[in-house]
Amino acid sequence: MTFKVGDIPLFKEYQFTDTGESAKHFGLVLLPEGATKYQNSVLCCVITSREPERWGLILKNKDYIFFKFDSYACFDRKDLVSKSGLDNSIQPKGCLNKCDFGLAFKILKKSLFVVKDIASDPFLRGAIIYEWKSVLKKNFVIHKG
Repeated sequence: MTFKVGDIPLFKEYQFTDTGESAKHFGLVLLPEGATKYQNSVLCCVITSREPERWGLILKNKDYIFFKFDSYACFDRKDLVSKSGLDNSIQPKGCLNKCDFGLAFKILKKSLFVVKDIASDPFLRGAIIYEWKSVLKKNFVIHKG
């Protein structure tokens, strides 16, 4: 299974890079495995029901009905997650809507230059920005003038 930028898969075992622990969690795909040198893994930010202090995007339950509560994409918590930890149900559970995609990119871009994590690597940072801009150009009409 391949994922696209902005997809929201559910992992039965989401491995947190900072602690090494794993738990059942939603993730927001920041970079699919095809855009990195890492096989069978996707770069995600964790989605949680707790609002982060900074670098978070609210994902309303009314827009994303697979969440039990309003949730937050936490761009200060990026992890390289193995696809072997995916839940066996239909994946992805959803993807960002157009409005949230644009907001997510603005927050993500800022976080890439401030938050020190796996995405601080210049290769990954450049790949993330390139992939997100490609999706924005393809899916959004940009008006000049």
